[in-house]
Amino acid sequence: MHRGSDRIWGPFKRNEIAFIHSRMYDPVATAPGFGNGTTKIMKLKSLIFLMLALAATTVQAQEPWPQERSEQREKAVINEDGGRSYLVLPAASPLVGLAKPGAGIADLQQHSIFLGSGWADPALRAREARLSKLLATIHDHAQLDEIAQAGFTNRFGPTLLTEPQADSVYIVFLDPGLQSTLRSLTAGKHYLAYHSFFNASGSKVHYAVVPYQSDSTAAYQIALRTLVVAALHTAENPQ
Repeated sequence: MHRGSDRIWGPFKRNEIAFIHSRMYDPVATAPGFGNGTTKIMKLKSLIFLMLALAATTVQAQEPWPQERSEQREKAVINEDGGRSYLVLPAASPLVGLAKPGAGIADLQQHSIFLGSGWADPALRAREARLSKLLATIHDHAQLDEIAQAGFTNRFGPTLLTEPQADSVYIVFLDPGLQSTLRSLTAGKHYLAYHSFFNASGSKVHYAVVPYQSDSTAAYQIALRTLVVAALHTAENPQ
């Protein structure tokens, strides 16, 4: 997983790394007869110590980042129908670290509904291809790693509307003319998006509502977080 050179090497900056390399490859320091036996042993021990410390720092840096707890990513509220909805809260950090390993849904299926006449505008319609396939269109390698570690293996699952499945999330994307509210709560001020459930023909339907964002990058990231938060809720609260 690539996280930048400073993050991989931790406190070992270029001068320490250069020192190790100089001791490994310095022809004088490694030539026969260089120094006495005690000096060579001390240098060897120092070199081994530095290499072990560097390796330990690298391993520590590559361990998963601290994970968000469920209450940090969503908050339960009572909606207008007296049921329960879950507010998707802003991330304190990027998506990396949101999902704990193995907590996701392997066969997650996203189904998208673009609600409102505003989506007929060509500029907005151009967003639909990526928003309709949130997992399949991740470009950030760190996010890809996090999704894989969380157990989301089927990034290219079906997206067409079908009968409700246990691993399905129906995402409703609002156009600029529609506002999202939950009682006195307003999207953009109190939450990013929300997800909830309702029963239809004996099936439990899991859906999410994602308000419109003028910035296309922010719109994608909020929609992606909403999908993952909704899926993790199902995985951690099986019915």
